[in-house]
Amino acid sequence: MSTAIRVMHFSDTHFGVENYGRLDPSTGISTRLTDFRQTLTRAIEIALTRGVQLAVFAGDAYKSRDPSQTHQREFAACIRLLTERGVPVVMITGNHDMPNIRGRAHAMEIYRTLGVSHVHIIQEPEVRVVETTGGAVQIAGLPFFMKGSVLTREESSGKTLTEVKEIIEQRYRDALNQLASECDLFLPTILLGHFWVSGSVLSSWQQSYFNVNEPQVSVRDLARAEFDYVALGHIHRHQDLNYGHKPPVVYSGSPDRIDFGERSELKGFVMVELEKGHADYEFIEIPGVRAFHEIEVDANTDTPTETILDEIAKYRLQHSIVRLTYRIKHENLPLVREKEIREALMKAFYIVSVRPEVQRDQVTRSRFLTESLDPRTALDHYLQQSEKLRSRKAELIEYAEPLIEQLLREEALQ
Repeated sequence: MSTAIRVMHFSDTHFGVENYGRLDPSTGISTRLTDFRQTLTRAIEIALTRGVQLAVFAGDAYKSRDPSQTHQREFAACIRLLTERGVPVVMITGNHDMPNIRGRAHAMEIYRTLGVSHVHIIQEPEVRVVETTGGAVQIAGLPFFMKGSVLTREESSGKTLTEVKEIIEQRYRDALNQLASECDLFLPTILLGHFWVSGSVLSSWQQSYFNVNEPQVSVRDLARAEFDYVALGHIHRHQDLNYGHKPPVVYSGSPDRIDFGERSELKGFVMVELEKGHADYEFIEIPGVRAFHEIEVDANTDTPTETILDEIAKYRLQHSIVRLTYRIKHENLPLVREKEIREALMKAFYIVSVRPEVQRDQVTRSRFLTESLDPRTALDHYLQQSEKLRSRKAELIEYAEPLIEQLLREEALQ
């Protein structure tokens, strides 16, 4: 009986996401970049202790298609932890790794250009055999299909978005058929891909980010006998879309949290025991991933400050990113002691915002037109009354918060 080959499956590291961070004066880089590097480092160290023999990265190394030299350096330093131990790494290009313009280099092409030892880059559909200490593994790579990379102007000219989507979906099916036909049926095989699979569960922030016209691939097209394990990237929530059946069709999920929409998700990577005809896998949560806390309080009490403080006390704030929203009647706003509330939040790593959702009765709403209000309350009211902006109220207030803080500081100095 053959011995299983131990494989690390990870994806969507998105180095360069720096929201909710600040510049670290000791390093000159964003604290969020440090978060992402430390998280990936911990994941790789765990995989090494478990005897990993092959690592497959399912795309989206960076946030930007044109990552800075610093982002490239930090990601490369993590990959080196594997390669310097002789662990081959196979990386596929995701949508964030690909340029919009045909002919431009993609974000991971530098590894191939320099011929970095033990690093294999797949940027177009192909089957590649990689030698590991446990034996040969076959990788069928299917990267993200950018519209401009698979369709000519003539092919897309005059087509609706739906028609273009259908054409690209057919290109995925054709590529899968071709990859399956090229596979050696005697080698353990991983399908490594970066795309949206029908039926996958999106993080809440990805639900608003994803375009409904983005092509999707069906589980049926992926669950083929030629593939022993399907390693996917693109969706940030870990899930197996073919659970209980062969092969596992698995999104590893992102190793770190990008936004509050991922605050309740476990973050980690996948370890696979791969054999020809069979694959067992385990999702491994990465310790120390920075927590996001969305604290929402109904402060319509006689003592709103105490109510808010009691709710804050329920959370472990240390090292976390926090956003606090409290609902309160307009007439009770003077009872809120915001200084005490902010002091209670000071254990947090980063306070995104502290904001009221002000409730007004009809008389108060009429009075609002002639009374002078503080900037937060005025902005909250304006956005709530706007049909076009109401759905984006939380996002816009979050962007406005640093400006309001600066305004209040300047007023305090006057």
